[in-house]
Amino acid sequence: MGMYRQGDGMENETGMTTEIGSTVLTHPKTSEQLAERRVLFMGLPRSGKSSILSVVFENAHPYQIISILPTQERMVYHMVTGIEIYDFPGIDDYAETQFSNAVDPSVYSGDTTALVYVVDSQGDIQGSLTTLFTVMRVAQAVNEQLPIHIFIHKVDGLSEELKQDIQQDIQQRVLKNMGYENLNSAFVYFHRTTIFDESVREALSRVVQRLVPRYQNLENLLNSFCTKSGLDKVFLFDVGTKIYLSMDSSPTEPQLYTFSCQTIDAMVDLTILCLSDIPNATDDEDMLMQRTLVGLDSNTTIFIYQINSYLALLCVGSAQLFRQMSLLEFNSTKIARAIRQMLPS
Repeated sequence: MGMYRQGDGMENETGMTTEIGSTVLTHPKTSEQLAERRVLFMGLPRSGKSSILSVVFENAHPYQIISILPTQERMVYHMVTGIEIYDFPGIDDYAETQFSNAVDPSVYSGDTTALVYVVDSQGDIQGSLTTLFTVMRVAQAVNEQLPIHIFIHKVDGLSEELKQDIQQDIQQRVLKNMGYENLNSAFVYFHRTTIFDESVREALSRVVQRLVPRYQNLENLLNSFCTKSGLDKVFLFDVGTKIYLSMDSSPTEPQLYTFSCQTIDAMVDLTILCLSDIPNATDDEDMLMQRTLVGLDSNTTIFIYQINSYLALLCVGSAQLFRQMSLLEFNSTKIARAIRQMLPS
C-alpha cells in the first residue's frame, strides 16, 4: 500500500481523514483535544519516528521512505481499540520550538498516556538525549508515572556487539541523569529498533499493551485459554498493523514474533484471494470464519483464529496438539466471543 503523508496548511485547518487498513490517519486541527488513550511520538528531526509509523500503520516499504520529508504538522493514527498514535514534528530546540502542542504539559497527563522518544543510534545521540531530558522534566512534572519508551533506532547494519554497546551507553546516561535530577526512572523502557525487521512492531506492541481497555482482564483471559487448550503461547493481534494488543504471560522470543507476522501476512493475502472469488463477499461476514494452520517445524504449529476483520488470535503449540482440533476450536470460539464483547469494533 502506498504511503500517505500530510497535506498543506489548508488541509490542516479543515481537518482531513484517510482510512488505511484497520487504522485511520488524520491531520488534526491544532486545537483538537487529544484522545484519552494515546501514544506520543517525539524526537529530533530525521530521528526516524515518522518512518516507523509509516511502516507500521501505512504498510509502506522501508525503501520507499528512506528520503521521507520531515513531519511539519502533527499527525494521528487511530487504532481499532480507541488508542491514538500522535506523531509530533521533530524538535530542534525544545525550549524554543514553535510547535505549541509539543510543549503543552497537558499532553502528558492521564493514566492511559505513553511517550515514545526516538533516538537515532547513528546520529547526534548527545543532542537527542539533551532534548529527551528536557522532555522528561516537563512530562514528569505533570505525570510522574508516565511510561517513557526510548526507541534506540536505526540499529540495522550494526554488529550485535556495537548495538549492545550503544544501548548500554544510552541507558547509563539516561538513568544517571534521571538520578541526578531526582526523576522517576521506574517507568522508563529501552527498545532497539529498525524499520527493516519486525523490531518496531514488537516495540510498539509493548507500548500499547497497557493502554488497551481492560488489558489485565485480557491477559488473564489469554492465560486461561493457553492453559486449558494446552498451548505454548497465544497472542491477540491487530491484523492490519501486526501489533499484538495482548498475550499470555509466558516468555516470548523475537524469532517467534517475526514468524507470527509473516504468517499473518500470508493469511491476509490468502483471505483477499479467497474473497475475490466469493460473490458479494464482505469482510465482516466471510473473514470472520477464517482459520489458518501453519507448521513452524516438525514439533511446532501456529493456528490463527480470525475474531473479526481487525483482530485475530494467534496460537502456538505442539504439532501433536493440533491433530485434535475440536477442543481448540471450541475454546477459540468462546474466547473470541468474550474479546468481541471486551473490545467492540
